[in-house]
Amino acid sequence: MRPLSPLLAGLLLCASLLVPSAHAQGKKELVNKVLALQKPQYEQFGLMMAQGSIQPMIQGAGMALQQRVAADKREAVGKAMDAEVQAFMKDVGPALRASALKNAPEAIGAKLEASFNETELKQIIGYLESPVMKRYIQLGPEFQQALATKMRADNQQLIETKARALNGKLAAHLGLPAQGGSAPAAGSAPK
Repeated sequence: MRPLSPLLAGLLLCASLLVPSAHAQGKKELVNKVLALQKPQYEQFGLMMAQGSIQPMIQGAGMALQQRVAADKREAVGKAMDAEVQAFMKDVGPALRASALKNAPEAIGAKLEASFNETELKQIIGYLESPVMKRYIQLGPEFQQALATKMRADNQQLIETKARALNGKLAAHLGLPAQGGSAPAAGSAPK
C-alpha cells in the first residue's frame, strides 16, 4: 500500500471536517422546522401566560362583584369589568405572543437539538405534519373551552363557598372584619 499524497490527505481531512458541519446544519434545519410547525402552540402559550397572570385577580373581582355590588347593578359592572380585561389582553397579549416566538428557538430549539437525533426529528415532523394531527391541534382550544365550561359548572358553588370561608378565616387571622364571609351578598334579601 502506498502512502497518500499530501494533496489527497488534505482533501480527505477537509471532507471529514465538513461532514459534522453538514450533519449539524441538517439537524438545525430539522429543529427549525419543528419550531415552525409548533408556532401556533407557542403563540397560544403566550396568551395563556397573559390570562394566567390575571386569573386570580379576575376570580377575586368576580367574587367581589357577587358579594359587594347590588344585584340590579351587577350586569353593568360585570360588562365594564369584562371590557377592562379585554383591554388588558389587547395590550399584553401581543407582547407575550411575540416573546414566546422570540424565545422558543433558544429555550425549546436547543433542547430539541440536544435530545433528538435527525431520524427522531424527522419522525416528529411527520407526526406534526399529518392531517389528523393538524386537525387535532386545531381543535385544542375547543377541547379546552369545553372542559373549562364543564369544570366551572361542576365546581363554581364549591369554590365560591370555600373561598368565602377562607376569606373569613384569613381576615380573622389578620384581625380584619370578614368581607362577605357568611353574610348575604349585597342587594340580596332572603326570600
